[in-house]
Amino acid sequence: MKTAAAIKRRLAMMADSPRIGAIALIYAREMRDQLRDRRTLFTIAVLPILLYPLVGMLLLQIAQFTRQHPTTVCVIGRDHLDGLPPLLNGEDAFAENLIDESAKMEMSSYLWDEMALAPGHEYFEGTETPKKQARRLDALTTNLVRSGRFDVVLQFPPGFAQSTDDDAHEASDADTLKLMYNVGSDQSMVAKDRVIGILNRWRGDWVRDRLESSGIDLQQLEPFQVNSVDIAPEQTREAAFWSKLLPFVMLVWAMTGAFYPAIDLVAGEKERGTLETLLCSPALRSEIVWGKLGAVMTFSMMTAILNAGSMLVTSSFVFKQIGVGPDGVSNMGAPPLGPMMWLLVALVPLSALFSALALAVAAMARSSKEGQYYLMPLMMVTLPLVLLPMLPGTTLSPGTSVIPVTGMFLLVRALVEGQYYLALAHLPIVATVTGGCLLMATRWARRQFESESVLFGDGDQWELGMWVRHLWRDRQTAATVSQAFACGAIILVALFFGKLAVTEMPQHFGGIAQLILMPQIGMILAPTLLMATMMTTSLRTSLRLRMPHWTALPMAVLIGLTLHPTYVFLAQWISQMYPISEQAAAAMKPFTDQISSAPWLTIVFLMALVPAICEELAFRGFIFGGLLRGNGRVRAVVVSAIMFGVSHGVLQQSIAATCMGLLLGWVALKTGSVLPGILIHFTNNAMSVSLERLVQLENPATNLLLRSTPAGPEYHPLWLVTSMAIAISCLLYLNMLRPAVDEQAADRVLGSNDLADPTAALVPAS
Repeated sequence: MKTAAAIKRRLAMMADSPRIGAIALIYAREMRDQLRDRRTLFTIAVLPILLYPLVGMLLLQIAQFTRQHPTTVCVIGRDHLDGLPPLLNGEDAFAENLIDESAKMEMSSYLWDEMALAPGHEYFEGTETPKKQARRLDALTTNLVRSGRFDVVLQFPPGFAQSTDDDAHEASDADTLKLMYNVGSDQSMVAKDRVIGILNRWRGDWVRDRLESSGIDLQQLEPFQVNSVDIAPEQTREAAFWSKLLPFVMLVWAMTGAFYPAIDLVAGEKERGTLETLLCSPALRSEIVWGKLGAVMTFSMMTAILNAGSMLVTSSFVFKQIGVGPDGVSNMGAPPLGPMMWLLVALVPLSALFSALALAVAAMARSSKEGQYYLMPLMMVTLPLVLLPMLPGTTLSPGTSVIPVTGMFLLVRALVEGQYYLALAHLPIVATVTGGCLLMATRWARRQFESESVLFGDGDQWELGMWVRHLWRDRQTAATVSQAFACGAIILVALFFGKLAVTEMPQHFGGIAQLILMPQIGMILAPTLLMATMMTTSLRTSLRLRMPHWTALPMAVLIGLTLHPTYVFLAQWISQMYPISEQAAAAMKPFTDQISSAPWLTIVFLMALVPAICEELAFRGFIFGGLLRGNGRVRAVVVSAIMFGVSHGVLQQSIAATCMGLLLGWVALKTGSVLPGILIHFTNNAMSVSLERLVQLENPATNLLLRSTPAGPEYHPLWLVTSMAIAISCLLYLNMLRPAVDEQAADRVLGSNDLADPTAALVPAS
């Protein structure tokens, strides 16, 4: 009997497993249809070949405008420079030893009175005081710069030489130069920088002359010289330049090249009416997804390779013509082809990832036009991961290797630059993260094709009044998936603007308490209760306020106590991977000082009880219950944990909170209630704010568990291992509990029959 049952299960699995032949047929069909489309061929093949050469020709044509142009400088008061080191060479130029060879300037110099009595300017007629003359001269020079006659005007006030020569003089207007410029003019800004450079060199010569006249040996001021020598071969410098540019271009085009074919293969087929025919064929939904995914991935890779190749050839030629290149490379040539082959290796998983995401998003669109609207949100979510490796100082490390897309980008860059040992050390982490993201993306795409509501959703136009009536009339006992996502989005947006409103950290405890209570109650709990009241028929059911099995509550407290050492160890490891900046630590110091000096019960209430209730009711209550619908157990646990982590704002806290959120979500799933999560959350936070006070007690019992270190209190390694074992045992016991309420029904969380006993307990699984 067992053998027959096993054979039946095996045959059922074989019947549901994708067939390579069917996938190949669907792939060939989609490729044939796309290659017949002239717009697709033009976008993928013709446009890259024509676009970059045309852009290169345009750059060569406009390169002449980037050359340095002469700047016009007006110097007023040259007669006030007698007895000083030479600044002017005659009357129409600066001294040659002060001018940079690349700086081209046309200069006009005037005496103070000569400029004051210039023809056409009746500012200085009659007898006036020197201050009034200076004000009128400022008005004249301002007009000269604004009108564009001169880019900058440099004024030497009367008595400048005498005031600067007096060793005992005090700062006054007589020894202050005025450099008039116009920030709205690029030419004026260039002229200002050039004149400031000349004045700095002139001042340096001036100081050296004074020191030398005082009998000071100038060599004592410069005891040694530094000669910086770059020993890297020119080929390595070129590879470092291209390793930053080409992966960025290839990833952007791989993402762009995946989206438009995905729209046509799903939303386009909806418009043409051919998707129904394909779905009615003997092909399985998974076979359809894999076939379409292969076609989209092919076009994604072709688009990235052709665009990167065309840009590579064109830019190499253009850079060589206009003399642009990285530091130390004057004539930019083609990059080394051998190391660049690593880009093609990395392009395969990344193109598959972008293709799966594009296919899943395109399945939600009812038309090609609507599908194009989804392009911008997808790119806005993905581009930061692509741009992050371009930031200065971002290198491959254990911290950056766990970031999707970014880790692969940095791994490729390390391979191109020849850092093979560094790349090999982080390859397992990058491969695991990329593979996990790819698996989730493909599963999402497959589930999109298995959902009839996604593929053939209502195409009627949206109307506000009808939508509001639908929300009230068709309310259910718990939130829907869309309502759960909406609640999470509202909370995160409110927290974002709430953090922006805090300009400085409060210096008193009352401000600290307000800083904690306002986000928790006003931005997390209030939206949750409002949506639960307005959009559901049962507040207790939508918030998952059920009484679990009586053993789950003490087990939750024990888990919170025994799991806290592991949480502290995780937080310390995260801080090592992503160190907190000194500015952030200094900004948080008033907060930590107030917390450490406040009464213990008050801190436990603010930092443990309030967040535990507010955050758990929101994330493991209303949001979790909505995401759980439609057999979305994994979705509920993962998405609620990510939202919970992002709500903390600080990167280090967000990562630790996301890990804790995964555990709390699993506990909420197994117990069917939000109450155990509240107890675990409260116990964990209470222990976090009490560690320093427990160490200060110097109790023999606490000394066995805790020890004081310069970095703060920490648990003994023996207790860390023991507590972890106890926590795992408690979690295994919770895993044995089976909820009496079925929360994973297809179209509901709880029905009327289930509400007959709202305190339905959890019973151990038989």
